[in-house]
Amino acid sequence: MKTYLLYIVELVALMTALAVSIQAHLLWPSIALGVVILWLCVSLYGRIERLLYAYHETEKKNEQLHTRLAEAERQLQYLRQLTENVDSALFVCSTDGRIDWMNHAGSLITKSSERLPQHIQQAIAEHTEVVDGCALSTVLLRIDGKRRLVVALKDVSTLMQRQEMEAWQQLIRVLTHEIMNSLTPIISISETLTDQNEAFAVINRRCHSLLDFVESYRQLTRIKAPGCTTFSVSDLFANIKVLYPKVVTVLDGCPVESQLTADRSQLEQVLINLIKNAYESGATEVEVAANDSEIRIRDNGCGMSSDVLEHAFIPFFTTKPTGTGIGLSLCRQIILKHGGTIRVESEPGRGTTFFIKL
Repeated sequence: MKTYLLYIVELVALMTALAVSIQAHLLWPSIALGVVILWLCVSLYGRIERLLYAYHETEKKNEQLHTRLAEAERQLQYLRQLTENVDSALFVCSTDGRIDWMNHAGSLITKSSERLPQHIQQAIAEHTEVVDGCALSTVLLRIDGKRRLVVALKDVSTLMQRQEMEAWQQLIRVLTHEIMNSLTPIISISETLTDQNEAFAVINRRCHSLLDFVESYRQLTRIKAPGCTTFSVSDLFANIKVLYPKVVTVLDGCPVESQLTADRSQLEQVLINLIKNAYESGATEVEVAANDSEIRIRDNGCGMSSDVLEHAFIPFFTTKPTGTGIGLSLCRQIILKHGGTIRVESEPGRGTTFFIKL
């Protein structure tokens, strides 16, 4: 900028000198000054032209830079949305477990702590692949010259439950098919011979009893895909109150008009099974509560030991003398078909609580 100012000052001075020379009728000095002034004008024009070209190039590069920055911002927003909405917990932390960044799912695990939980750090150190029902994966990177761990925790418990349920269903299909094929001809023959021998009548009764028993297990392989509709939680609770007037229903922080999308009859069947189990366990108080994220069924019954709790949802497992062991398994299969989860917390003598998320 100073160079251009000097050019202008020199040009003004020379033009002033030219005017004086012309006024004094000095021919050769006037011609010399005119040539110098012309050379300065041409030189100044060339410099200004180069300056304008550089300015336009700078503007063009600025536009390109703004475009790249806008694209980078869009990609950053996309990645933020992606990391915040995935169900996997993501962490970027130092090698000693201090967290630099985590997504929303990660904050639910750490509960606002600044470090990874100790059992997760131990699992990373021991190269454990599964912790708390979650698949654990880690990547070691160098970011800004510092070593950082990228940790991902993916809940695989639901997938494992689905695979387990499918395996049980396949087993039940095979067993019931073979048993039914064997029972049918026995029943047919025994019915034709009932009048001839009382022993055949006993066989007939036992075969029918076994047939009914097998038929109850076939329910696990005949659950239809949910026919989802939208209905209010209060209406669902009203129907439950008709069947079980003593049950306490609570809308825990959600409005009366809160809507739920599910197969209503299947969901009612799940609640009925859980309430029935609660009363059969000796409960005198049963509460069904709903909030924005889950439905809870709490009772003050006898509760379950840790061993019973571990096998609660396994088909055929029961602690009741006359139980079939399909009630809770049926409930879990219905909830899994809705894409949801069901879990249970219980202590002996302190009751049981089921949590359902759809």
